[in-house]
Amino acid sequence: MMHQTFKILQVLNLMHDFVDIQSCNVSVVITEMGKIGTASNKNRTSLSNKNQQKVKASDGSKRKKPEDKENLPECVQKTYVLKRKQEPLQSTGNISDHYPKKKRVVSTQKEFYSMSNRPLGYCLIINNYNFERTSLGNRRGTDKDKDDLTRVFENMFFKVEVRDDLQASDMQNVIKELAERDHSQMDAFVCCILSHGEKGSVLGIDGKPVPICELKQPFAECHTLVNKPKLFFIQACQGNEAQQGVWMADGQENTREGTFEKVSHTAALHGVPKDADFLIGIATVAHYKSFRHTKHGSIYIQELCKQLESGCHWKEDIHSILTKVNRIVSSKILLGCKQMPEVHYTLTKTLVLPMKQGC
Repeated sequence: MMHQTFKILQVLNLMHDFVDIQSCNVSVVITEMGKIGTASNKNRTSLSNKNQQKVKASDGSKRKKPEDKENLPECVQKTYVLKRKQEPLQSTGNISDHYPKKKRVVSTQKEFYSMSNRPLGYCLIINNYNFERTSLGNRRGTDKDKDDLTRVFENMFFKVEVRDDLQASDMQNVIKELAERDHSQMDAFVCCILSHGEKGSVLGIDGKPVPICELKQPFAECHTLVNKPKLFFIQACQGNEAQQGVWMADGQENTREGTFEKVSHTAALHGVPKDADFLIGIATVAHYKSFRHTKHGSIYIQELCKQLESGCHWKEDIHSILTKVNRIVSSKILLGCKQMPEVHYTLTKTLVLPMKQGC
């Protein structure tokens, strides 16, 4: 028996030089040889493990032995499994922080229409007073509007031209003649129309209508007025209804002093092309009448002149000025009725009209 044990140990020494003592095949051979062989195998395995641990310590590696699993073969359970160290997952919430953020540039600088030329532009005033040949009454008080408009726009460096009592065909001819002029050395154009009207039109003193679109369109096609502001101010009703007010708190101003006339018919902004750089101010909203004082002029034109003189002196833009006109006119009570002006514009820049010093 001792002789057999000695031979087994010799065989094990030879096998240790060529075969890993942890392999399954050697474990099976040792098991078949008996208990002594198995004990020797365990001793060899222990020595092998100690040698491997020394090698690991010298290499400085830190490998952990995996936990034993009951369902795996014994030879697999005793082997070392090298595990790859996993990097911790990174939250995607801060990924955008790794990329440079583009700064949003917000320009606070406004673009203004140039108002440097002198004269600044033409200002055409069509003032129709005498309607004796029609069933319409004469427009008393309109000369006051004409004179105030002339003064205001001359103080803003416009070259004012007044045309009184034009028939429908004459109005069209004057508009065409102004649109065909060279405006290249000017920065703006203004047209003020004081007349009776009906829906979508203003009337000549012969009672014939001229569509507002026909008065405006020639200037939309004028090449020397491209990208320049073209302003229209129309004093007329937009209908035959009297606009009623609503109840307000005490202290409402009452302006029923003097005699007011309701301007007949309408001058609605109907069918006007939506071209750029136009502004059209109307005395009242659609369907309602506007009011004209027989001595002091129309409510709308008089307030317009007042706010232009004040606002342009303080370098206010035209939109702010006309908003004030709307507010003040709408606050008045006229023969128990109200009036609400209206502004349509397609201006593409801020418009600040100049005013002569001391005006």
